[in-house]
Amino acid sequence: MLNQFALFLALFLMTSLTTLTAPLSYATDLNLNLPDIELPEVMANASSLGTAQEQQAGLALLRELRRRRPMIEDPELVDWINQLGQRLGSRSPNRNPLYFMIEKNHLVNAYTLTGGVIVINSGLILNTQSESELAAVIAHEIAHVSQRHLARMQEAGKNSPLMTGLGVLAGAAVASQSPDAAQAIVTGTLAMQAHQQIVFTQRAEAEADRVGLRILANTGFNTEAMPYFLEKLERSETNAYGDLTKYLYTHPMSIDRLSDTRSLVTQLPKRKPQDDLAYVVAREKLRLMTGQNAATLMATQLKPTAQQYAQAYQALRSGNPTPATRLNANTPILAILQAQALNELKRYAEAEQRLHGFAQQISTQAAFNLALATSQLGQNKTALGLQTLAKLRLTETTSLEFFEAAQQLAQQAKQAAEASFYNASRSLRLGEYKHALATAEQALALPNTSPVTLAHLRQLQTEAERQLLNAARP
Repeated sequence: MLNQFALFLALFLMTSLTTLTAPLSYATDLNLNLPDIELPEVMANASSLGTAQEQQAGLALLRELRRRRPMIEDPELVDWINQLGQRLGSRSPNRNPLYFMIEKNHLVNAYTLTGGVIVINSGLILNTQSESELAAVIAHEIAHVSQRHLARMQEAGKNSPLMTGLGVLAGAAVASQSPDAAQAIVTGTLAMQAHQQIVFTQRAEAEADRVGLRILANTGFNTEAMPYFLEKLERSETNAYGDLTKYLYTHPMSIDRLSDTRSLVTQLPKRKPQDDLAYVVAREKLRLMTGQNAATLMATQLKPTAQQYAQAYQALRSGNPTPATRLNANTPILAILQAQALNELKRYAEAEQRLHGFAQQISTQAAFNLALATSQLGQNKTALGLQTLAKLRLTETTSLEFFEAAQQLAQQAKQAAEASFYNASRSLRLGEYKHALATAEQALALPNTSPVTLAHLRQLQTEAERQLLNAARP
């Protein structure tokens, strides 16, 4: 009976939702008659969807994205984009939680999801010509979060039969086989599909430009990068930047918007900061990882260093670590690459020594901790290596590759409970709560586990149980 009902409902909705592939338009529904820059009343009045609910929805979306989309999980790149994003976010008018991810996608685009999830395509990063250009795009997306544009859109369309129909269709399609799967689709995959349809109105885009410019200026970047990038978008259909039209599709442009942005820039302080080495190297690493071309960088003194890094990194990826060992590793980024190469050659003591000089600067970075722990465990410094891994403060966006490597290192050290903790932590960030819970419970039953690891496992167990309870609620 349920099978027949689900099939009937699915067929009915499929015939009534033929416009699904077109972008949703909220041009007449979204009220953006708000004060110019500082909008303190937005948090109280914009939406009936509470901030806590938005954050929970954002967390679910982020975990769903990481499970289903080709996200870049390289530890250095994950740390880099989050450090840049959080630096900009700290200057936002409303300090909402923010999560930044890079999707392996050649299209030049970035998008914002409920709960502060901001995804930047690799194609967009590679088509920026300066760190300020990239920062301008990220600041614009942060402004969408701080002004709660998505929440306000959802409030305006809360009674939309399209949105309701999508939810019923998604659940009905699988309800007969798995109620849990149906619930997961309604709360996870459905939400992503709905967000993919969102096209911000030009008024929302103009507001995001204004707030984004203020963020950009307060963070010390070149504010001229925003109109420069917008002008590049405007020319996209007639020049070499043809892939940029995807950004225009989700971020509509107008002559007035571009003109207003140029005008606002003239009122802000003029800064032309030097690109950070992390940005230049990240672009090179992404270029090699994705096989994409990159736009020509604006004049920078860092180009030779970036080229050295790229050559050594490509050789290491190809199984030849020797070139990286010969780098003049006078910066943390080059030192990590050199240590990784030395570890590959089992020259563990040299790798550890190479990293110690930068411990105070980058001990909070996953790639550094992995390289140092590998060198220490390679010398049978088991306790020290595990301590190095444990020093990293884990966050929601910590690279999945970090958890995989940390699990392997713990297994190498014959520390089953620690290995299980990293395995369960990875599962948690993919929304695989049953696996995370089972793994944590098995590890808690192991003998001779350190008190610190036991505490971490219990905390993870509690979180997995809470998420499963939330999923079970109607």
